[in-house]
Amino acid sequence: MLEVELKFQIPSQHQKKLYQLFLAKNAQPRSLYAQYYDTPERHLAQQHISLRQRLEDTHWIQTLKVSSEHHLERFELEIDLGAVEHPALNLEIYQSHPQAKKVLEHALGKQAKNLSMQFETDVNRLVYVVHYNHAEIEVSLDRGEIRHDKQKLAIYELEFELKKGAIPNFIQFIQPWIKQYDLWLDVRSKAQRGDCLSQELKTTTVQFAAPLQLNRQDSTDAALKQIVNNSLQHLLPNATAIASEHYTHEHVHQTRVAIRRLRSALRIFGNWSNDVDPNWQQQLTTLFRQLGSTRDYDALNEGLIPRLQQAGAPFTQLPPVTEENNVPIDASLRTLDTVQLMLALLQFVHQPTKKQKKMVLKKDIAKKFQKLHQQICKDADQFLELDIASQHRTRKRVKRLRYCVEFIASLYPNKAVKKYLKDLKPLQESLGQYNDLLVAEALFQGIVKQKQKVWFVLGWIANEKQYMLQQSEQHLVTFSKTKTFWL
Repeated sequence: MLEVELKFQIPSQHQKKLYQLFLAKNAQPRSLYAQYYDTPERHLAQQHISLRQRLEDTHWIQTLKVSSEHHLERFELEIDLGAVEHPALNLEIYQSHPQAKKVLEHALGKQAKNLSMQFETDVNRLVYVVHYNHAEIEVSLDRGEIRHDKQKLAIYELEFELKKGAIPNFIQFIQPWIKQYDLWLDVRSKAQRGDCLSQELKTTTVQFAAPLQLNRQDSTDAALKQIVNNSLQHLLPNATAIASEHYTHEHVHQTRVAIRRLRSALRIFGNWSNDVDPNWQQQLTTLFRQLGSTRDYDALNEGLIPRLQQAGAPFTQLPPVTEENNVPIDASLRTLDTVQLMLALLQFVHQPTKKQKKMVLKKDIAKKFQKLHQQICKDADQFLELDIASQHRTRKRVKRLRYCVEFIASLYPNKAVKKYLKDLKPLQESLGQYNDLLVAEALFQGIVKQKQKVWFVLGWIANEKQYMLQQSEQHLVTFSKTKTFWL
């Protein structure tokens, strides 16, 4: 069966208040002790699979969970092992469950014999059921800890599980809780957090964009919802890492890439669905900018500073930058606006596909891509004469085209799409390097009056800018001769 669930972290100032609410609701207490199994090489965790035995009051329940292509949904199979002392892990029970059997055989192969307990959880749960708009929703407050050897990780979180009803109603029910208790969305499972603890890692693995498989028979509405869902699969794990305050610069970079992919999809394909909220574009832009200065700073430290050092620059330290509106980037992923935006996008993905005027998917794609391709090529003959804003517009169009091509690539011959993206890559890279130089120039200009040595840096940047402009123009000219794959 599919488990439909969303989990949220609770700011410390609201934890006692929520606990009192559950007591007032006469929530049912449950004592949940669980042991999670995997091989030493983490064969299950690498496939986003969890296998546990959990003591629920007096009964042991063995549970297999497998992630799906939607963050809301997971395959879940629970089997009651009875009120026994402590049963051994039993994989034989999956012989009569074809899907579970196939999942475990694929993940483990001959490694099943090496399964052992990797970590455990000890949770006190308060739970009650709510009926809302024909939906039955289980609301749970979990307090406890995850343990591995002598290491411990506290749990204090709120879970909503849809037992019956429609997902849009489920998300609608959750919305007021977000506002009242400042909850922030956490897509990590207890199994993922425990896996990190067992590896002595403070943060989860960086999530990269995954290929998307579309069907040419899909309606445009269905196709856009798959594209948005694919972007959320990329965005939410990285956003969670940042919100939890345990992240790397690559989490920030991939969060920005995911947001840019979402913005590109909504900009180019937004008219494919009547359920698109026009406010999403601006909300995503605001979030993108809040993450921008940190990412730009990291990129310049990695790319520009070593080149300045190699050039013998007398000053090679980047001036300090502050986040937009002085909001730390981890806080920006926990704000009410951000969480509500994420829920709205999840709700959109799960909205029933509506009947709409028939639009041939590939025909509309060709129309949109041809226009964008021609806009980029038009700049080839005059790129050096364009002002900075127009040059930046060209760069944004190139990125937008690349991301949108990747979204719909499965509808076209693989060889032709790869050739097109290969021809686009040098142009994107040269425009990106030019933009990095503009960002660096603005930073150093802010301190040149205090640090005379920075004049050398600004001179070096000016020279590099001219070179990258010429490179970009050459790549534009080359790209303008590229054969398109959609006509």
